[in-house]
Amino acid sequence: MRVRVIRSGGFAGVERRGERDAASDPVLRDLLDRVDLDGAPPAEEAPDRFSYEIDIDGRVATVGEAQLTGPLRDLVRHVLDEPD
Repeated sequence: MRVRVIRSGGFAGVERRGERDAASDPVLRDLLDRVDLDGAPPAEEAPDRFSYEIDIDGRVATVGEAQLTGPLRDLVRHVLDEPD
């Protein structure tokens, strides 16, 4: 299972991308078991805020920075290699 995350927006408007494969990433496999992409809240546009496009094997959701919580936040941070 492949996971791709694109972060866009923010003050500078710089885009950041990450991609991982669960076949070789046990942490990602665990996170995917806890994520409900279909239940992700829709993105709320806000100035200078990030939005995240999350693609899990072709299922795509766009989530705003303020709505990015719990396991979905952990998944995004892992794929983008961001610290906790």
